[in-house]
Amino acid sequence: MSFQPTRRAAVVTSLAALISVSCLTSDASSQNAPKLETTVIRYQSSTGSDISPLELADALGYLAPITLERVGDVQGGPANLQSTATGQTDIASAFNGAVLNIVAAGAPLTAVVSWRGTNELTSPGLYALDNGQINNARDLIGKKIGVNTLGANQEAVSSIYLARGGLSQEEIKQVTFVPLPTPNVEQTLRNGQISAASLGFTFRDAALARGGIKALARNVDLLGSYNDNTGVLRNDFIAKNPNTTKHLVAAIARAIAWSQQKEKEDKRAEVVEVYSKYLESKGRANQLAPLKYWQSLGIETEGGWIKRQDFAMWIDWLNSRGEVDGSKLDLSKIYSNAFNPYWKGAE
Repeated sequence: MSFQPTRRAAVVTSLAALISVSCLTSDASSQNAPKLETTVIRYQSSTGSDISPLELADALGYLAPITLERVGDVQGGPANLQSTATGQTDIASAFNGAVLNIVAAGAPLTAVVSWRGTNELTSPGLYALDNGQINNARDLIGKKIGVNTLGANQEAVSSIYLARGGLSQEEIKQVTFVPLPTPNVEQTLRNGQISAASLGFTFRDAALARGGIKALARNVDLLGSYNDNTGVLRNDFIAKNPNTTKHLVAAIARAIAWSQQKEKEDKRAEVVEVYSKYLESKGRANQLAPLKYWQSLGIETEGGWIKRQDFAMWIDWLNSRGEVDGSKLDLSKIYSNAFNPYWKGAE
């Protein structure tokens, strides 16, 4: 894939002029609204059980006249990014460290809106059985940790935990990260096939409710609250579809802001109800059960605008993997808030 930073910067700069930060809605049906270049957005849904801001925007009617074309499920952010980078889908979401990694490798992608965050309510963590065998980072040398996919948030934070626990890079290499389907991670831990598991969001809460496991470390304890995932678009999609891009991102941002307001009002059940009815209408009622544990999107910023630190915090981790030189990344070309009406122009 060819990657042209100059073209990317020109695209984002020129389109930024189209955005009015005073407009907090995007009503493509009004007489003054510009015509959308395309009204069909292809995407892959997650095999997890968190609430997707894209699908929530659809459920709330904010996307109209855009319709979503779901082309299947995806296991993990890196695979999701790859599908968008190669044109199989139009939008993807992934861990910010994975976004950095693929863009550094030349993928023509730009992050345009935060998708999920970590805080006290949502924090994933590294969990072990409460049987006294695994109690700290050093106990994991030579052992297996279950994660949803390699090269994503769960592996990154687990590696940080191991390093802070005193393990050298050579010792960390002796810990094996095992990618597993998200719904299977907990049972694999309980079966003793892995020694620790990275569990997050509703799957974490469901596992804790069943008992018998303990947290070795939670992401929020290691790193504080942060936006950990973003939604990304291909640069050529942005260039060819400026009006659609503006409407799409604004709709997602509006759905995030709606959810954030419901959380503030302690009306989380309304978010779950709207999303549950949406899944049922799409024939995906089998995904409803974990949603009873849902508490928050965890996103720090109103409407999900992106902070520089959301990406900067992962550069050291990328450097430790030896895959890219994070110091050479121009973070200003990784993401753009130009399409998010909740961004006020400064952090």
